[in-house]
Amino acid sequence: MKHTLESIAKLAGVSRGTVSRVVNNQLGVKPHVRARVLEIIRETGYHPNAQARSLAGGKTENIGVVVFGDDARFLTHHIFYEVLQGIQGSVTESDYDLLLFANRSERDRDYWRRIGDKRKIDGLIIMGERIREEYLVYYRERNIPFVLVGKRDFTRIPLFCVTSDYRQGAHDATAHLVQKGRKRILFVRGYPDTYHEREKQAGYEQALQSAGFTVNPELIADGHARQHIAYEQTKALLDQGIRFDGVFAGNDLMAFGVIEALKERGISVPEEVSVVGYDDIQAAAYFHPSLTTVRQDKAGLGTKAAELLMKLLREPELFAEAEGKDVFLGNELVVRQST
Repeated sequence: MKHTLESIAKLAGVSRGTVSRVVNNQLGVKPHVRARVLEIIRETGYHPNAQARSLAGGKTENIGVVVFGDDARFLTHHIFYEVLQGIQGSVTESDYDLLLFANRSERDRDYWRRIGDKRKIDGLIIMGERIREEYLVYYRERNIPFVLVGKRDFTRIPLFCVTSDYRQGAHDATAHLVQKGRKRILFVRGYPDTYHEREKQAGYEQALQSAGFTVNPELIADGHARQHIAYEQTKALLDQGIRFDGVFAGNDLMAFGVIEALKERGISVPEEVSVVGYDDIQAAAYFHPSLTTVRQDKAGLGTKAAELLMKLLREPELFAEAEGKDVFLGNELVVRQST
C-alpha cells in the first residue's frame, strides 16, 4: 500500500494537517503527538513527495554547509574536509542531501544573503573564520535553523555551536612542554580576536601559572593561522634576540613555519627547542621531525553539528527559544618527535 498524508493521519488518529505539520517540522504539534506520528511514518516507510512539499512551501530535505573563509580556497583546507565527512555521514542517515556553499569574491558581497533568500535548504551548518553576526541574524529572522562549527561570542541572538575544548587542548600542550623541562615557552596564536585563540591563550597561561611561571608578553606572537607568517615571525623574534626553548603553535601549519625558521637558523628540534602544534592534520605525522600536536576530533565536530541541526529541525520550538547551546568535544595530545 502506498501511504499518503491521509492514511498516516488515519493510523495516527490525527488530522491531515497535523501530519503535514509534523512532516514539515512546523510548530503547533504536541510532543507526544509528534512522536506518535513519526513512529507511524517510520513503521510504514512513508516518504512524502519532495517536489510537492517544496511547491507547497514545505521542506526541501536539503542541508546547507556554508563556509565563510578568506576565499573559496578554504574548501581545500585540511580541517574542512574532515568535518564535512562527519556531516555527510550523519546527514545521510537522516535522509537529507547536502548543498555546499562557499563565500566567493569580495565583490560578491550579498552571496550570504542569497543563501537565505533562495530557501533551497531547511537548515545550515556554518563554518569558517569570517562569519559575521549580521549573517546569522539574517538567517534567524528567516527562521532557518543553523549550527556553527566553532564557538562564537555574538550576543544579539542565541547560538547553537559545536566546538573543540580549545582551552583544555592548549593547557595540555603547554603542560607537556613544561614536563619536558622547557621554561621559556612561546605561544604563536592564530587570529587574535577570535574565541578559539582567546581560549587557547587562556589554556597556555593557566599551564604556565600552574607551573609557577610568569606569563611573558614578549613570548606571545601573532601567526594569523598562516605557515609563512609564523615562519617570518619566528625569524623576527630570533633577530630581536628573544630566546625560547619551547613553542606552542595555535595550529599545525604555524608549527611547521616555526620549525622551518628554526632549522634555517641552525636551531635543532627538539634538542634545543620543542614544538607542539594544534589540529593533527594529516601532514603532521609525516613532517620532519614528526609533529607533536593536539588532535581535534574533526569528523566528530561534523557529526555532532549535524546531529544538533537534525534535532532543531525535528523540534523547531528549540530553535525558537531564547537560549542556544554549546557542545564541547575533548582533544587528545599526540606525542611525536618534535618534543
